[in-house]
This record gives sequence, C-alpha cells and structure tokens, in this order.
Amino acid sequence: MSKQILIENRDGVREIALLDGSRLMAFITETPGKAEAEQIYLAEAERMVKGMEACFVRLGGEQTGFLPFSECKEKPRSGDRFLVQVKKPPVGGKAPYLTQDISLAGRYVILTPFSHRCAVSKRVEDETERKRLLALADRLKEDGCGLVMRLESAGAPEDMIREEISALAERWAAVLTRAGHMAAPGLAEDRIDALRRLLRDEHGQVDRILTDDPEAIQDPPVPVEACEHPFDLYSVRAKREKSLQRKVWLDCGGFLVIDRTEAMTVIDVNSGKFTGGKAGAESTFLKLNREAAREIARLMRLRGLGGIVIVDFVDMQSEGSRAAVTEEMRAALADDPVKTVIHGFTSLGLMELTRKKTEESQ
Repeated sequence: MSKQILIENRDGVREIALLDGSRLMAFITETPGKAEAEQIYLAEAERMVKGMEACFVRLGGEQTGFLPFSECKEKPRSGDRFLVQVKKPPVGGKAPYLTQDISLAGRYVILTPFSHRCAVSKRVEDETERKRLLALADRLKEDGCGLVMRLESAGAPEDMIREEISALAERWAAVLTRAGHMAAPGLAEDRIDALRRLLRDEHGQVDRILTDDPEAIQDPPVPVEACEHPFDLYSVRAKREKSLQRKVWLDCGGFLVIDRTEAMTVIDVNSGKFTGGKAGAESTFLKLNREAAREIARLMRLRGLGGIVIVDFVDMQSEGSRAAVTEEMRAALADDPVKTVIHGFTSLGLMELTRKKTEESQ
C-alpha cells in the first residue's frame, strides 16, 4: 500500500497526516511559539535547585526550561548564558527538558558537535555492516564533532552521506554565528519543519502530498497535488478520533483498552467478538495478539505515547507464541522514527516497552 501525506491549514495552524493505504499512521499539529524537541536556544541560567541537581533556565518570553546538571558540560551559575537543546517538550505543567549535548539529525547521520565519538544505530544488526559504517564515520566526520550513523546509512552512497555531513556542519556553524550575535535568551535554531521531518523519517516511501496550499511547499521531493479539503477526502479527523478513544476496536473483532497513568501507559488486549474459527485456542490467541501488536505500534506513534508502556496480551502458553508476538511488534515498530525498546515479557506475562518521550501524549 502506498503512503501519502495530507496537509490542511486552519487559522494559522498547519495539520499534517500520514496515511499508509487507508490507515492513519501519524498526525502532527504545528503550533507556533511552543518549545519543541530538537530546537536550540541561547539560554540564561536563572535558578539553581541543588536538591534536584538541576537548574531552571530562561528560554525567551515566558518560557522556562529544566536543565539537569547531568545534561551539562559543566555546572552552570546563575546568569550564565549557553546553548541548550530541547530533549523533551513541555508536558502538562512540566517545563521542557533540556540538554547541552546538542545533536543535529539528517536522514543518514546525526551530527554531535560536542562529542568526538562515532557510533552506529542499534537498528543496524549486521555486525559486518556495523563495522563498515563505524569506519566510514571515523573517516568522514568533521573535526571536533562526532557522528551517529543511522539505519538509513546502511547501503547508502558514500557521496550522499558526505554531502549530508557537510550540510549539517554548515548548519551548526550558522547556529554558532547566530548565537554569537543575538541577545539571550532566545531561539537560536528552530527544528526542521514537521513536513520535512516526516519526509526524512519515512525514508523516501511517500508517494505524494495532498494539500490545500501547494504553493507553501518549497522544493518537494514527491509530487504535490492541490485539494481543498484533503482530510475530508480520507475521513482523517474521524479516524483520528477513533484512534484516540480509550477503547479501540481491532479489525478481527477484538479490542484494546488504553489507560494512561502518571507512571506508565497500560494497554489491555481483549478478544471481544473474535472467535478464531476452527483454530485451537493457542492459534486463536496468537492471531489476535499479532494483530493487536501491529495496532499498538501504530497507536503509540499516532498518540505520541512515551515512557513505560505495559501490554497485557491475551494469555499464551507457548514461548514460541510469545516470541512470534514480540517479533510482530518489532517489525511493526520498524518505521517509527522515535526510539522504542521492547524489554520482552515479564514473569506475569506482560510485555514491557519503553518509548522515548518527544511530545505530549494524547
């Protein structure tokens, strides 16, 4: 099934939806003036909190960020000015979580200006390829910077990787120049706009963009088509509303119940109307749980779930069945640009996952 991006503009807010066939995979709302992950600020240290081993810093306007000392190059003092990057956006009443370990992400590599270390994404599993990419990173990295080779770098042409590293280095030089001439606190580098991030993270798999404002898209890498109401054409808002419910039905007749707490998100898989036909109980539960795993992976991305996620699948007796569900989940998460770790099944038969927090959950 083909992937396409739909864009609608309403009252100065741009909304972007990613469809894989008829399935809604991602929905992004761009809200101006809000601290977002990857943004870089020239911050000013305001208040030290020794008991928390952290400080609060001014980011500009009324915005304040939280900077743990563990994320600092050296312990700041009140009034110090320095560059920080938003690691986690504000959630609820919490301030954005900041770091001085700044990184600039491209399609193939991540440039780390304050690190000399080179690394390879854990998603590259072939050991021979990992060694090749690590050697390539050591050879291509800019002076004084480190590199992380992303999954997309595996098999990519060396000249394209080199060009991207050069572009990221130029971008970093521009950040330093801008920060050297601006008053603190303030935004030194905005993150790449949502459309370009989405195109980057989809690894060239998007076939077209359907939008109500085609002239606003500069140098599109895929065909752009004009449509007055693209969301209505594919019932995007109705699909999103169903996906954000506490109870989400599966195609097979089973359903998920999703509960968020302060500490974690708990997802319960229920058989509902699903019977499995003439198959035995183990085969029936395995089929249900595999579909549930695919849907959970989609919903985690669409709802922006982060932190600890616990899944209570319908009980399976076989270790082979659990392994099959784990592999189904791993495959379904492969296209998620946000890092998710599957920790496996606990002694109580619950699957435990952790997903990096990059946005407010819905």
